[in-house]
Amino acid sequence: MSEPKEYIDVLDCAGKKTGQAMLRADVHHQGQWHGAFHCLIVHRRSGNFHAFFQLRSRQKLLAPGRFDVTVGGHYSTGEEAGTAGPRECREELGITTDFSDFMPVGRRVFVYCFDGGLREFEFQDVFLLERELDPGELALQHSEVDGLLELEVSVGIALFSHAVPSAEGAFFHPRGTKERRTVAASDFVPCLDNYYLKLLLLARRFLLGERDLLII
Repeated sequence: MSEPKEYIDVLDCAGKKTGQAMLRADVHHQGQWHGAFHCLIVHRRSGNFHAFFQLRSRQKLLAPGRFDVTVGGHYSTGEEAGTAGPRECREELGITTDFSDFMPVGRRVFVYCFDGGLREFEFQDVFLLERELDPGELALQHSEVDGLLELEVSVGIALFSHAVPSAEGAFFHPRGTKERRTVAASDFVPCLDNYYLKLLLLARRFLLGERDLLII
């Protein structure tokens, strides 16, 4: 597995650009700070709230075959959230979005040491997007996404708060077929900050109509 030859801005420990750019693979091997866009797509159906999680491609260098937020990606050199967000949605899912559609919920600081000596030091700008997706009509990016999991928000909250050991959702394959799939918290990208629990709690408030103090 290898990373695409993409240059990204190196940040300092306060999240400011240093003026240096490095290849993405070098950033991860050297543990350099960098920026990324994250978005959880949510929707309502029949009185229930749902969220989509992508299954990261097994070709990925970091956390291959793990579930993560619906859309996520590094900022290329010179990029910010306003350009990276719509680009990532288009590339990973094949959907068109406008940056004004996204609800910002703050910046997350993500630090984790992965297998193989890879170190993630990432400032993630996190957003919610309310949109009902028809996974059968999506164009998933093969090198990035191996499928989508649709999970009820309440079920996800129970899973990540350890009220239940596993949860069941609808899994959509890239070819459009659908199956029921049982997942555990360990099937998601590992983290130290209860990220998915906090994000789903925010998503529930957001879908209930709250807009104030939605902070990750």
